[in-house]
Amino acid sequence: MKKNIIVGQSGGPTAAINSSLAGVYRTAKDRGAQKVYGMLHGV
Repeated sequence: MKKNIIVGQSGGPTAAINSSLAGVYRTAKDRGAQKVYGMLHGV
C-alpha cells in the first residue's frame, strides 16, 4: 500500500516553519511514506 502524506502549516517565523517541516518529512520517511506533499498557501 502506498503511503503519502500532505502537510499544511500556517504562520510563524521562517525558522520554526522550516524546522517543523523538516521534522515532519524525516518522521514520514522513517515510517515508510513514499511522498510528502506540501499544501499551497498552507492552512
